[in-house]
Amino acid sequence: MFKRGGVFLSVLLVSGCSSLGYQNDAGKAFAPQKRSSETLDTATAPDLQPTVAAPAYRGTLDGADLTAGVEPGQCWVYAQVKPRPLRESVEVLVQDSASRITVTPAELERGLKTVVTREGTTTYRILPAKYRQVVEDVVVRPEVIRYEVEPAVYEEKDVTVVVEEARATMEPCQSAGTRFSRGTGAMAFCTGEIPQQTRTFKRRELVKPEATRVIIEPAQTRQVARWVVAEPARAVPVVVDAETDSVEVQNLVRAETVDMERIPAVTEALTVTRYEGQPRIVSRRAVCDDQLSETFVRRLQTRLLDSGFHPGRIDGLVGTRTVDALSAYQVENGLAVGALTYESLEHLGIVLD
Repeated sequence: MFKRGGVFLSVLLVSGCSSLGYQNDAGKAFAPQKRSSETLDTATAPDLQPTVAAPAYRGTLDGADLTAGVEPGQCWVYAQVKPRPLRESVEVLVQDSASRITVTPAELERGLKTVVTREGTTTYRILPAKYRQVVEDVVVRPEVIRYEVEPAVYEEKDVTVVVEEARATMEPCQSAGTRFSRGTGAMAFCTGEIPQQTRTFKRRELVKPEATRVIIEPAQTRQVARWVVAEPARAVPVVVDAETDSVEVQNLVRAETVDMERIPAVTEALTVTRYEGQPRIVSRRAVCDDQLSETFVRRLQTRLLDSGFHPGRIDGLVGTRTVDALSAYQVENGLAVGALTYESLEHLGIVLD
């Protein structure tokens, strides 16, 4: 294991080559420790195939282990294929739709009304007419119908939404048998689970919508006294003109109206992350250390940047940000994570010279 550009690297040797690999979140490399090719003599040569247990790279991107033989000068790694994150936007109902009622009050206009208080008649000089007083009710304000709005009633409830599902993880660990199998290439992984993440928010549910209540205001009247002829005059007729009086009244110009407005429902957009597949360990052919030139690293950094994964400055050095960007690209596309593999290069569209 050695350090380059601030990142720890581990290598798996096949016929005397080294491959670029990097540590996982637990700080343990997915590739085995460096082994000198000079120690692989004829006595130990039969152990090479079961130790590597990796087929030749055939360019498949389905995540399955490859099946062809290992060729001299190649580098292979054991790496983890993590569940692929799938993100989608979900709309959550925050408030139900409702109706808003607006009442426009009636419009009244003040005015004067002429009322006859004494009728005209004919009198006689000899015998004047006799009158009697009569009291009558005059409408000074008509009946008015009003509408009173009863407000809507809402109830708040707590609603819980799963924003990130629970997912399984695989981390290197110690297992019975692997600690005594040094030199075989066997590694132990333990399965863990990351719990789901939820979000709770308040939702206002409509219990009772707005309604109107009818209020009837009765008409207003005023008593007016007038004189009527009880007995007409006799003898010489005398014409008596009628007497009138002006009374202040209120006339209805425009009746009260009711308008109903529809209020749409209120929703909120949430991003929900789901994971496709289960974590598994696969073998992949990787780029050997002697193939890792500055020009090649610059091409890799440029392709990662074009794909939306920022590798830091395009300087041709394998730094922490370049490794993090490559790991994020591999997880996002369901590729083996932990090394610069030919599988990742083909997916990025990079041809190794």
